[in-house]
Amino acid sequence: MFAYATGWLGWSRSEALGAPFPDIQLALDGKVDFLAATTPGARRRTRRKPKDVAELKDRARAVFGLKRPEQGMGAG
Repeated sequence: MFAYATGWLGWSRSEALGAPFPDIQLALDGKVDFLAATTPGARRRTRRKPKDVAELKDRARAVFGLKRPEQGMGAG
């Protein structure tokens, strides 16, 4: 992810090392969308919409690093 952040996105070393992976992935997705929108003849990729609210919540947790611990893996 460091290579993508510094190479494709042009971030500095400190920015890349300080950013969580989901942030870098979202930035890369935005870069791809931008390039597709501004390149003549390029096609935008279509994203699959979540099937239900639970899937949407799971995606949001993953993006923001808030995934719940697996059952039976808690402290104690």
